[in-house]
Amino acid sequence: MTGRRLPVPVYGVTARVLMQTNCGPYAYIAADFEPPGRDGLTEVLNAVPADRRLPEVYASCVRAGIVRGLDGVAASVLLTDARVHEVDSSEYGYRLAGLEAGRAALVASGLLPPEEADSLRWADWPGRPRPWPGHNPRSEALIASAPAWCEDFLPLSDGGRPAVVTPPERGRKGRRRNPGGRT
Repeated sequence: MTGRRLPVPVYGVTARVLMQTNCGPYAYIAADFEPPGRDGLTEVLNAVPADRRLPEVYASCVRAGIVRGLDGVAASVLLTDARVHEVDSSEYGYRLAGLEAGRAALVASGLLPPEEADSLRWADWPGRPRPWPGHNPRSEALIASAPAWCEDFLPLSDGGRPAVVTPPERGRKGRRRNPGGRT
């Protein structure tokens, strides 16, 4: 994709890398992508408010990730928000967040096919196509192949309305019905 330019602005791209492990990488960034200026080069500007400013080591990782995610497509990028966790933030997390934000901008601008959005685990943007519920190809194939999923499978009663299932009656929680031999 070298020599290409971002054709349309993409605002509100966020990437939150959050792994549920012991001290897993954490990163959060929000960015706005616009077509490049007259010089046609990619630039990444940091406009994060002073109270949440990224340390320079993480900001350079975000820049490197965005440039890699854009894959040679020139764009002007404005970082609008970021979060840092004192323990879990890492260079790897911010590089991954930048990479996914760059790829998300390419999908949102139409330079990558919409199916590429399914591979972006951490990124989000306005108008992102969601695979669930709906056009999940694997579930549609399972539904088509399994006769148990057809409409005629469920038993109906009373003229075509679904049967009403009532839960079993239970006593109060925590109290035994039989006091254990006491009379």
